[in-house]
Amino acid sequence: MNKIKGWIKRYVLVNLLPAFLCKILSTMKKEMTIGLLLYYSCLYCQERYAIIDQQKYHIKEFGKGDFTVIFESGMSDSLDVWGAIPDSIAKFARVFLYDRADIGKSDTSKIERTIPNMVFELRTILENQQIKPPYILVGHSFGGCITRFFASNYPYEVKGLLLLDPAPESYWNSMSKKDLRKYIKEGFEWYETKFTERYRKEWYQFIPNLAYMNNLNIDKYLPIILVSATAWNWYKYHEDILIGFENSKHIELEGEHHIFINHPDLIIKYIRELLNK
Repeated sequence: MNKIKGWIKRYVLVNLLPAFLCKILSTMKKEMTIGLLLYYSCLYCQERYAIIDQQKYHIKEFGKGDFTVIFESGMSDSLDVWGAIPDSIAKFARVFLYDRADIGKSDTSKIERTIPNMVFELRTILENQQIKPPYILVGHSFGGCITRFFASNYPYEVKGLLLLDPAPESYWNSMSKKDLRKYIKEGFEWYETKFTERYRKEWYQFIPNLAYMNNLNIDKYLPIILVSATAWNWYKYHEDILIGFENSKHIELEGEHHIFINHPDLIIKYIRELLNK
């Protein structure tokens, strides 16, 4: 039912309302015309909520193009973390960003924060909002795990991956049991001092979620660009992610874990490169 309502709304706004406006604008005073145009622009603005099963997801969609570039933020990061990069991409492609459940302006989650559940939610939002493939997926940190799982499950919808200092499962798999227990303990302490409870849910599931990175079935010819940041020194573990991929590129950039903040122009360049493959 929600999908039908969304289609009707889009049809009215895109097809019927513009024709009605054109008919009446010529008879209105300048001030009234400007006011009406501003009101109409807000009816289907780039920032809005997708409401699915009575749950709100904060989304942004703008730009035009044959491909949609989807930004998948890192753990506990809202869509605002990407700054002005999406605006630059929207000049030559369609752009989609969203806050996952529990994050930013989206509602609290109703289902467990497993990677399969998150991918299910993302794809449900895309279908609900009629944002159709092909997709270029841009994933930062934990968002890299989500985009890789999406590409594995929906290979015909994904035409490229940009992984920005993605969380490499081999890093944690290489730890001794003692070191892993220490890492988890320190992680819990850090998250409990920095974030409210709803933001911590992704961290609580993080280590178990790494198991979903085993046996992924991503097309070995899929164009992939992986950018390693020097801050956390994950380069050698990122090499493991790219094993077997024939059309991949590995780049190391000086900077922090949120490497797109240090090098926004290069990130835009890499997205354009994937779009042109």
